[in-house]
Amino acid sequence: MVEVINNDPLHPSSPLEEFVRRYLETAGGAWDEVEPQVYDVMLPGEAPGGLLRITFDPEALPEHPGAQLASFGTPFIDRLLADAVERGRSAQFYLAGLNLAPHDLATRVRRSLTLAPPLEFRLERVRALYFPVAVFWFHAEFVSDQKEQENLAVAIDLHYGREVRHLDQLLDHSRLLEQPPLWLPEARRSSLAAVYPPAREQVLRSLAPMAGVRQRDLAERLERQVARMRRYYADLREELEEQRRRTRDKDEAAERLASRRVAIDREEQVRVAELRQKSTLRVHLRLLQVAMIRQPKLLVHALFTTPDREPSRLELVWDPLLEVLEAVPCPECGRPTYAFEATRQGRVVCPACIARPVEALSRRGRR
Repeated sequence: MVEVINNDPLHPSSPLEEFVRRYLETAGGAWDEVEPQVYDVMLPGEAPGGLLRITFDPEALPEHPGAQLASFGTPFIDRLLADAVERGRSAQFYLAGLNLAPHDLATRVRRSLTLAPPLEFRLERVRALYFPVAVFWFHAEFVSDQKEQENLAVAIDLHYGREVRHLDQLLDHSRLLEQPPLWLPEARRSSLAAVYPPAREQVLRSLAPMAGVRQRDLAERLERQVARMRRYYADLREELEEQRRRTRDKDEAAERLASRRVAIDREEQVRVAELRQKSTLRVHLRLLQVAMIRQPKLLVHALFTTPDREPSRLELVWDPLLEVLEAVPCPECGRPTYAFEATRQGRVVCPACIARPVEALSRRGRR
């Protein structure tokens, strides 16, 4: 089957058309554009000759009665989307095109740090390594009287175990390759299993306000619906009361209308309970896909020196994608920081660790 690229500016391809064509090319199928928005396709795994005609234009169906409509929500597109997701449960990429030999790296690193005197910094050596980042895509469904879906992504740096904020730059398609452009060793890292719980917790924190907004909207809509329904049944009861006043036989009417009122009250309770049940918000979250992106970074071995003390060595990480020094874990408490001070013993720690013993002593003195 011959692939025909649509270059007609009067009939540009829709994103859904682009997805179907790329899916068929990637998964081993084939397609042929019969006319704008009408295709003959062969799905992956089908026997030769097993063609299927589809159209993205509903108005083309009368001219092609045997064609299937391809739009969101149709069985054909749902089948392709489900298979594409299943094929892409996991993937790995390499980030390319980064400058691994920045000019005057020692000066740039030193400017990023805040060192309390007499602490001094000296660059010892630099090594390029692959630093893996795990990108998790989660699928959330908000189910009540209607269904809404959201896909949320979170990226975790496996070296430090921190969330990566610059996800758009990390997923720049022009930089991603399936094969390594450079053969570099990999930095020490945590496993996917170890970083999955914090990734899920981060997504749950993002879901909470989204669910809160939907819950408030549901509550407001439920209140209006219940009020409207109560007015409806109040009108029914008012009509019964009006019938009772017009009936001559008061005893017979009272008995008959009382049973009808009981039925109306019971029906009202059932309908209101159904409304409240339908308006209960349920959130379903599941892991959709995982991608491992290996980004080359520079591992900087640095010496921190003070007079009359042995130098302290720390490993720093320079990110060439953002051209910044990543926050360094404090050797004492592990918190990320750019500021360091020297203890009396010559150890290099963050200012919070320096201040902690003083605060503890002052609390003891107040007691």
